[in-house]
Amino acid sequence: MSAEPRASLIVPLMKARVPAEVQLEFPLPPDEEPIRDPFAGDLYVTYALELVPEPVGAGLLPGSGVAAARPGVPGAGRRYEHIARRHCAGLGVAPAELRRLAVANLRNRRPDLTLSWYPDVRAVTVSLGEGLESGLLLDDGFLDKLAQDVEGDLVVAAPARDVFAATGTGHPDGVEKLRWAVDQVWSEGEAAEDADPAWDVPAGALLTRDLLVRRAGAWETLATAT
Repeated sequence: MSAEPRASLIVPLMKARVPAEVQLEFPLPPDEEPIRDPFAGDLYVTYALELVPEPVGAGLLPGSGVAAARPGVPGAGRRYEHIARRHCAGLGVAPAELRRLAVANLRNRRPDLTLSWYPDVRAVTVSLGEGLESGLLLDDGFLDKLAQDVEGDLVVAAPARDVFAATGTGHPDGVEKLRWAVDQVWSEGEAAEDADPAWDVPAGALLTRDLLVRRAGAWETLATAT
């Protein structure tokens, strides 16, 4: 199976599980359901083709339902076409290869990775410049290098799809800084949703308030100190 050129557009989309009471009343047929891989806590991974429309004024592209660019919002204006099993044959990609390919594409499509360390604690925020930072949770090579810069096990906050912050279990003040950052992101995100419920920016979707810890290459939810 050889991948067609569009396979280079596949990126990972982190998502949070939807409560049962708000799930679709009429679920999609199995071959139309987006492929979902469990991750950790209440997170899972989906995969999508990242489509970037031509820049236009704010609002929706006429007749398309695709959000146009919004100033100051990472990834705004991009459209994500979720990949179901029926799409894999057309893309020339086996479902089992989606994660590896999506991680490679994410770094190829966003080469300008920057790390910004907090001046007061051993904690860092990571930016890719165009959203989807939470997809770095799947990049084992990057995570292994980042883990060398902190004490203890790597701890990550991914409160929104375009936010990635990290520290180590050996830095209690860093862990508290991450919890503070999560509270900030959720407060701002919930305020934005209340102000404009129709503003659904794919790269800024809220994910989880939990911190995640990576132990022996596997992720789990970091217990809250009591």
